[in-house]
Amino acid sequence: SDSSKLKLGNGATWRILLLLTVGVMAMFVFPCVSLLLSLAASYPSSMSCDFACMANYGPGASFGYMGIANVGATSGATCAIATDVPTEGFTGGSSYTITVTSTTALAQKLTCSSGDIGGSTEVNTGSKVTSQTYTWTAPSCDSSSSASFRALCGAGGSIDEMWYAEEVSVSCAATTTVDAAGIAVYANGAKTLFLYSLGMAIYSWLF
Repeated sequence: SDSSKLKLGNGATWRILLLLTVGVMAMFVFPCVSLLLSLAASYPSSMSCDFACMANYGPGASFGYMGIANVGATSGATCAIATDVPTEGFTGGSSYTITVTSTTALAQKLTCSSGDIGGSTEVNTGSKVTSQTYTWTAPSCDSSSSASFRALCGAGGSIDEMWYAEEVSVSCAATTTVDAAGIAVYANGAKTLFLYSLGMAIYSWLF
C-alpha cells in the first residue's frame, strides 16, 4: 500500500542519515581524538622513568619514545638544572627551589635521587615551557648525605626534540652536635663518635 511504501521510505531515509552521521564522525571527530591522544603522548610524561632510569638518556643516547630516535647530541642551555641550595649544603627536611630551563619551549621531566618533589621523586610538566620551578624537600642528613637531580626537556610531534640536562648534585651541610655519650660529630650525615676522655688524656700527656 502507499502507507507501507511511505514507512519503508522513512526507514531508509533514517538509515541513510545514520550512515552519513557515522561517516562524518569518522572523518572529523575520530581524527581529532587521535590527534589529542598523540599530543598527550608526545611529552616526556608519557614515559615512566625514575632517577636510575634517566641515566640511560645522556647526550646522543638512543631514545625511541614519542617518535624521537635519539637524545640531542649536546647538553647545556638546551636543558639545564639550577638549585638555590647554599654552597655549604642543604639542611635535612628543609625546602629548596629546583629550576629547569630550556632555550625553546619544551615539556620537562625532573627526577631526584633522594628527598622528594611534591611527594614524589619523578615529576613532569603538563605543557611546554622555557622555565619551570619545583619545590624539593631535602632528605634527613642521617639517611642521605647528598642528592642529585636529572632532567629531560623535549616534545614529539612537530618539534621532535629531546635534550638531556647535566646532572646536578648537592650535599648535606656539615653540623656538629654534642650528645650524652661524649662528643658526636655529624659531618654530612655520617656520625662519628670520638672518645673524649682518651683525647683529653693524650692532650694532658703531651702538654
